[in-house]
Amino acid sequence: MDGLRYDRLTPSPANAPVLHTLMTTGAVGTSLLPYGRAGDDPSTGVAYTDSGPGWSSILTGVWPDRHGVTGNDFKGAAYARYPDFLTRAARARPGLRTAAVVSWPALVRRGTLGRAIGRRVRHNGESRGYATADRRVTRTALRWLTKSDPDVLFVYLGATDEAGHATGPLSPAYDRALLDQDAHLGRLLEAIDARRAVPGRPEEHWTVLVTTDHGHLDAGGHGGDSRAEREVFVILTEPGGPAGTRLDTPRLIDIAPTVLNRLGIPLDPAWGLQGRVLPGPAAPTPEWS
Repeated sequence: MDGLRYDRLTPSPANAPVLHTLMTTGAVGTSLLPYGRAGDDPSTGVAYTDSGPGWSSILTGVWPDRHGVTGNDFKGAAYARYPDFLTRAARARPGLRTAAVVSWPALVRRGTLGRAIGRRVRHNGESRGYATADRRVTRTALRWLTKSDPDVLFVYLGATDEAGHATGPLSPAYDRALLDQDAHLGRLLEAIDARRAVPGRPEEHWTVLVTTDHGHLDAGGHGGDSRAEREVFVILTEPGGPAGTRLDTPRLIDIAPTVLNRLGIPLDPAWGLQGRVLPGPAAPTPEWS
């Protein structure tokens, strides 16, 4: 969920009831992005409070000093060396069914989500508006969950970021965008639950991770070094997990190794991943962290 400020989730369960349920039945934690301005040397290990670098870090498991993306122009991207986690999963286990659907088309067009992914669909939030595009994203993901058997699914929703830029994250428009995205997530979780009720279907154990790429200033916008822009969160829920636990400073780069770990794919040190596997009862014994 793009540009989602954690403090907009916490005042009341009514702000985002589905996300609140995930936080109370699973685990949640926050961290601050290591900060750098556009033009800084990425080899210093900094991150950037923009979407290109943020989603690149989430998907690849490395910071900009390795994946090379320091802005929304995606210049310098090293995705051939550091591909997204769906691509890694597909290469490690060719039989896996991988899928991704987004409302920010740049993630497909710029190669952040690679061609090895089984299904890549982009709905254009830039031209149609993110509220409309997010609804189409959700319909696509629901179709896959109800009519196919995906092993790993990446879903991007962008309306909160659009509202944050337009009117700021303290506005009624931002609250509406958050509630809409929360409802979209609820429909996806219901579809996952419904899979368990199908007679004869093999038992499935779904791990759900929810995160964001950056925050927003109170007035709207991001790209700077304030806490409001740098704070990010990870929500993790999976079968058998203790309810209402805290994750210890989970970072954006921890998403990719955690997904691969839950798929049972050993993490090769040669991949150069900088993230760690987040703990949980569904985690196989890690080969590397």
